Amino acid sequence: MMVFKLVVGIVLFILWFLVVHTIKMFRMYLVFLESRIRFSRFVFAYCRTTLANLIIPFKLGEIYRMAVFSRILKSAGMGIAGVIVDRFFDTMALVLILLPLHILYPSKVSVVSVFLVVFVVLIVFVYATFPSAYRYLNRYIIINRGAGFSMTVLKWLEVLNLGYEHIRQLVKGRYALLTLMSFASWVLEGGLLYIVAVVMGERYDAGVFSDYITSIMSTASSELQTRYIILSAAVMALCTLISGIVYAAVRSVRADTVQNRSQL
Repeated sequence: MMVFKLVVGIVLFILWFLVVHTIKMFRMYLVFLESRIRFSRFVFAYCRTTLANLIIPFKLGEIYRMAVFSRILKSAGMGIAGVIVDRFFDTMALVLILLPLHILYPSKVSVVSVFLVVFVVLIVFVYATFPSAYRYLNRYIIINRGAGFSMTVLKWLEVLNLGYEHIRQLVKGRYALLTLMSFASWVLEGGLLYIVAVVMGERYDAGVFSDYITSIMSTASSELQTRYIILSAAVMALCTLISGIVYAAVRSVRADTVQNRSQL
């Protein structure tokens, strides 16, 4: 009976995991929609960068993801901006889930959860106020160019404005859909933890989910979280292998097609 429960739990976990990451993958694909990345290449890039995120603590795998998409897009600005946008909507949806959880479980409020709330509020404030602040500072510095560092400040303002424009183009007309997809992925990820908890015979409630969120960005851990990460990394490693093989096959077929056309 225990073996049957374990097998059913693992199969259900794999299927549910694929649903969760399909949503997350298409959310990121929506962010990079105008870039027209070949889908097989995008899937391979998503899988291997997600695997890195599962293995590397404190979400530092996002740095690797920025590097990968910057190389694919041949633009560091677009690659970094796209990952930042994806992370922001993911974090914002998480905050929307954590707020009612912390009302129900005030003892679960942590430094990490407070940091996430402050981070989201700060980013929204900066994004909303940047255009007017940029115009004002740009005009003020041009009029008062007496200081020797004025040109340096203007150059940095232009860099920031370029980054802002990248982000604005990536989210234009997609706010609601990106938020909905992020919210759905977090709710379903809570279900993944529930499956692992049931198989392990452990208690699972909103407080446990809150602890899991805290553990993602801290050194805290639990047996439930450890097993969840191991299972997730194993499934994602398989997805990375399969998507890599498919991408290599597609690229080989395209190369043969181009070569055949050139010989005609």
